[in-house]
Amino acid sequence: MLWQVAVVVGYVALYTLLRPLSDAHWQLTAGLRLGALLLLPYRYWIALAIGDTVTNAYQSYLDAPRFGVPWAITSSLPLIAFAMPVVWLCRERLALFPSRRLVNFPILLLCALLVSGIWSLVKQAAIVLAKNPGVEITPMILAYLFVGAYVALLTTIPWVVIAKLDYHSGTPWKRLRGFMRGSLMLETAGLLIPMQLILSWLAFHGDWDKPVYCLFMFMPVAWLTLKHGWRAAVLGGTFVVACICVLMNYGTPDPMVLQVQAIIAFAITCLIAMGVRISAMHQREERQRIDVKQAMRLARQSLYVGEMRLRQASETLEHVSGEMQVSQNRLLHRFQTMLPANESRMYSNQVATLREKVQQIASAMHPIAWRRKDLPAALRENIGDALNASGITYSYQIKGLGFGFGMHSSDLHTAIYRLACESVVYVCAHMRCSHLRLTLRGVQIADHRLVVLRVEGALGSPVIGDLLFEEIPSDRLAQKLGATGLELVELKDHASLFNGELHTRIKGDKLRLTFLLRDIPEMEQERLSTLAAPMRLWAH
Repeated sequence: MLWQVAVVVGYVALYTLLRPLSDAHWQLTAGLRLGALLLLPYRYWIALAIGDTVTNAYQSYLDAPRFGVPWAITSSLPLIAFAMPVVWLCRERLALFPSRRLVNFPILLLCALLVSGIWSLVKQAAIVLAKNPGVEITPMILAYLFVGAYVALLTTIPWVVIAKLDYHSGTPWKRLRGFMRGSLMLETAGLLIPMQLILSWLAFHGDWDKPVYCLFMFMPVAWLTLKHGWRAAVLGGTFVVACICVLMNYGTPDPMVLQVQAIIAFAITCLIAMGVRISAMHQREERQRIDVKQAMRLARQSLYVGEMRLRQASETLEHVSGEMQVSQNRLLHRFQTMLPANESRMYSNQVATLREKVQQIASAMHPIAWRRKDLPAALRENIGDALNASGITYSYQIKGLGFGFGMHSSDLHTAIYRLACESVVYVCAHMRCSHLRLTLRGVQIADHRLVVLRVEGALGSPVIGDLLFEEIPSDRLAQKLGATGLELVELKDHASLFNGELHTRIKGDKLRLTFLLRDIPEMEQERLSTLAAPMRLWAH
């Protein structure tokens, strides 16, 4: 009961504050009525009707001697009660608020349109019952009342929606501070406000048609709407209407006033609809960007998990190889006295060869040097041994910040090694190089850590220059390095997982592949926004 009384008192107080600022062509009290119905739960609607009846009855009592008792009774009816069925229908049946952080703008505009029409009919009926209305009762009066209420709803209800959305987001003050420091506020203060004041002064003192000036006044608002969406349309539209209503000071209704109001209503409706569409497009692009980042993060995780599985399989294979060698050595030792010396040596060599092949397979799956030492050791020893066995001179160096596990993420280490192996195989497959150089450089710019991986193959003698870029079999080298023979497009895709780039350069007898990789922390978290379905006029 106490809350009901508080709602009545609060409504009456707000109405009293807005009533001096409200007139027929900008009915701010209409925005108060509809805004209260949109914000407050249904249990307070009776209190709102009581508060609206109190405010209307008091004003009707003061003007009853002038307009008569029938007018006073009709004017005392709570207009907010006539809007309740429409608001209930929009909230419950037409999904005005699909969720706490979404608003369906077509339904909101429809609600404002229907409520404005109902209120204009009620006010028209009161004017008809008045004994001295003071104006000629014509259809223009009905249109004047309708457009005045509709314009007021278009310039007030979106602010109610903004308050509702920011309140449910949990950080209204943070959003307000961000808005005050944002580009929209800067452009509003530097562009919109000066232009509106100049155009308002010209419209008030000039000889041109005022509707033309009013139409020009919405051009800066349209520009802001194209950049910032529906909130810019609400901010700019409200300021334009305030300038028109305060500076031009229209009095009794006439065709020119109705024409200006119609232009305002049409312009604000179009700007809000366009702004909502633009905001929805921005949200869709942001969601797509976040989805891409999520997909890339999952791909990096999958790459790392796959590498860990290869490492586990390699360790298992190495362990099994050791057990096999122990078993075979025991068996050979037991039958050593029964076998000739040459046959015993042959079996021993076969055991050693088998173990070496198993170790090569295990090293191809995941470098043993990486497990026992670190990534630089794997790049130096595993790739170096494979190239030296193929007759290619190999040089390797690390520059910059180095590659400690505390400085770079584990999945980046995996990407570096696999890209190095694939690049070596690619270079050797496209030219008969006699020398291959691998360079790693770590770079840190502010909080961003970058890695540059460069693989360069060169001919040792111009005699074999005619063999440049002649594709040769490289399956054996790929098997030793555990590579799959990726082409340039696939290498670029692999580098893009780390927001990286691939640059190729062919100069003389050299072929160079350069990767620029950006280290992404493993604990990086993406904030997902609850967005509307694509191409819906929903916004948050």
